[in-house]
Amino acid sequence: MDIMLSSTSAFNLHVLLEQTETGRTLASIAELANCQVEADTRKEALQAIQELVSDRLSSVEVLPLEISLKEPVRENPWTEFIGMFEGDAEFAEMAAQWQAERDQDADDAI
Repeated sequence: MDIMLSSTSAFNLHVLLEQTETGRTLASIAELANCQVEADTRKEALQAIQELVSDRLSSVEVLPLEISLKEPVRENPWTEFIGMFEGDAEFAEMAAQWQAERDQDADDAI
């Protein structure tokens, strides 16, 4: 697993806005736990959540963390059965019979 850190001074957060039953607006940050405000208007809620996030993040360092995952090697579960009937005359006869039945079914469908 490769881990890369890069420093940046700006990043985007997602603000969730909800109307309460009393008509007030709740604003919360999806990426930050326990980061929520309630205000009388949408505008006030957005201003309050911005101030809260600025205060909360003023003393921390925020770094994006990019993780590259390697694809797991997935083996086909049928691989072990490939060729298991090779050279089996009885199986070849049954396979020919099944094919003849499928061909007959296809002819009957026309």
